[in-house]
Amino acid sequence: MKLFLLILMIIILLPIPLKISIYYSFDNYYIKLYKFTIISKEKIKNKKQNSNIKSKSHKKKKDPLNILDMIHKKYLIEKLYDSKFKPKINLKGDLNYSLNDAAHTAIFYGILSQINPIFYFALSILCKINKFKFNINPIFKDKFLVKFEISSIIFISIVNVIYILILIFKSILYSEEVDPYIGNNYDK
Repeated sequence: MKLFLLILMIIILLPIPLKISIYYSFDNYYIKLYKFTIISKEKIKNKKQNSNIKSKSHKKKKDPLNILDMIHKKYLIEKLYDSKFKPKINLKGDLNYSLNDAAHTAIFYGILSQINPIFYFALSILCKINKFKFNINPIFKDKFLVKFEISSIIFISIVNVIYILILIFKSILYSEEVDPYIGNNYDK
């Protein structure tokens, strides 16, 4: 029994690394979790071919409950930003691009360089960032080219997941109107 409790505590408290890779170019794209391909161009082609072969039944689906409308976004972002129990992340990314003109490529490089710190800040709301490296490489050729690759490792534990779910549940509760004389009135 003590061994079971010890193993359970280790599973709950120790972070589990999740390796996610995202790749996009005009020729190919995929999303991988560890070495398993979740989404790829070949899988989508195979699904389309299989769906064309099978007959489709037209059943009316019920509208799902839209939780995103129920969440109070300002409250959730504020609580996530101040949280100490965020998952840790290591992120490495590359963006190679070329526009048809070298001048347009150079101007767009300046714009993309300014997006990098905004992306870092948006990611720091959700996660604690251990390593962040995002290279933007302009290629000065007379062809249109985009190659985007991100590889990240997210260290997440069950405690992090439970804490974030509690914050989401609290933001749903705060989404209802609050009397300004009694409690905090967060703007929607």
